[in-house]
Amino acid sequence: MKWIIGAALFLVLLAGCGNQASSTNAQGTDNAGSAAHSENIAGGNAVKAGGTPTQVNVTLSPKPTPRPKVAPPQPQAKAVVPQPTVPVVASTTPAVQPTQSAAQPSQPMQPAVQAAGNGSSIPAAAQAVFNLINQERAGTGLPPLTWSSQLVQSAHQHNLAMAAADQLSHQLPGEAYFGDREKQAGVNWIAAAENIGYSSYSDPTSAAVGLNQSMFAERPPDDGHRQNILSTSCKMVGVDVIVDSVHNRVWLTEDFAAV
Repeated sequence: MKWIIGAALFLVLLAGCGNQASSTNAQGTDNAGSAAHSENIAGGNAVKAGGTPTQVNVTLSPKPTPRPKVAPPQPQAKAVVPQPTVPVVASTTPAVQPTQSAAQPSQPMQPAVQAAGNGSSIPAAAQAVFNLINQERAGTGLPPLTWSSQLVQSAHQHNLAMAAADQLSHQLPGEAYFGDREKQAGVNWIAAAENIGYSSYSDPTSAAVGLNQSMFAERPPDDGHRQNILSTSCKMVGVDVIVDSVHNRVWLTEDFAAV
């Protein structure tokens, strides 16, 4: 009987040890899972052995952002008066330019001048172009140009040369370049520019205005005429428009300058 009771007690103790081992294994598995999970989220947590894991907040120092490279400042380009290309602008009506008159910023009415060559100037056409130039400048916030009778003379002589040769060019054979022509007319400029064009003969004013509108409608990179119209370097202009009845054309020259 004593042997039976002793055996029963031994079995009870053995079962207790087995439960303790299972509990320890389970607890160890829970601790290992918590530790791994915490490391994935926080980047590393401490866990007390054999107990409930304690979460530790870890602040990770961010890597410093490298300082961006800055290109050295580029030197400012010097202002250059654009040299326009010569356009052959088709227009429905011709324009004529007035001869020289007293400098008048808003109404440069000039008497009609009979050209020694193929053409005669028409003041109304030149005035219309002059007014349009200043309207175009005002639309971009630029001040108006003033009227120069000396530049009108330079422009008129060039119109006569183009009409005589029936050729559109800033410099014809035997003719001075436009900068020299302006100086010969008495304008000792520090900046100078020139726009030229021609149209088939029709109404001179409509032709001249149409030519100027075509110039102003240019877009980069072929916008030399527009740049001259909107120049911040030139302060005055002389416009000449002549009707060439021999070649049935209207010639337009716009000479710009600053002194």
